[in-house]
Amino acid sequence: MDGSCNRDPEWKRAFTKYFDREREITGERFLPMALSTVDLDGRPAVRMVSPRGFVGDGFLRISPEDKGHWTSDVLTICTHAKSNKVQELVNTNDVQLVAYLPHTRVQIRLGGNASLLFHPDNPNHSTLSLDMRQRVWPRCESLAEREECDPAHINGCDVELDVEYIREQAYLHHSPVTQAWYSWPPPGRARGADSSLYPTEIPKIEDKAEMEKYEANARRNYVLIFIDISKVDIVDLNSSTRKIYSRRGDTTWSTQNVNP
Repeated sequence: MDGSCNRDPEWKRAFTKYFDREREITGERFLPMALSTVDLDGRPAVRMVSPRGFVGDGFLRISPEDKGHWTSDVLTICTHAKSNKVQELVNTNDVQLVAYLPHTRVQIRLGGNASLLFHPDNPNHSTLSLDMRQRVWPRCESLAEREECDPAHINGCDVELDVEYIREQAYLHHSPVTQAWYSWPPPGRARGADSSLYPTEIPKIEDKAEMEKYEANARRNYVLIFIDISKVDIVDLNSSTRKIYSRRGDTTWSTQNVNP
């Protein structure tokens, strides 16, 4: 996750710094966070997820024409279209994510709203309600060549926001094993005896028609979730500090120093 642009809010720069520091120690590419939702009975539900990064950063470029000029504070995670969390998020899109980085000794808690981007063939495809054009801005190093752009958002600039492209790039940057998992039957259901339903790598399926079927199923089941973050709570146990960041009505943030 690249937090080099000085337009990034303070919390994102801190988030990126701490996650990068933890990854340097652990060697993990995607560090896990706990995602809390509300299940369909109104009870809390929590599971571990691996954020893919922020829209515009790394492989999550905003369109085929984007050459790395854009960034945002929209965090992404992903899931299977038939997982329980999908219906939970469609029903109640308020979420919290929390990570504890044991080597860095930092806890990061994020609160916000989730918008789901399904495959175009999915009947829930229109569930994506977040207007990300207000959450994307030029990187600081590209501002000189993009003086015509409104630095607060992407409107009026020559690069379009292509959410389906973002979803596809997120899918392609999974390992072959993870991609194959998205072709499997619904998570949480009783496991069937037919081992062919559970390929470990789709390209290794010898029958071409079967391979193409599983590849199509995997893409159809892949859901990218955009988290529009409105509150951030970061505790650094090394310095015994805690900061709470709250989004104002516009795109700016307030910062409050509180007791850990």
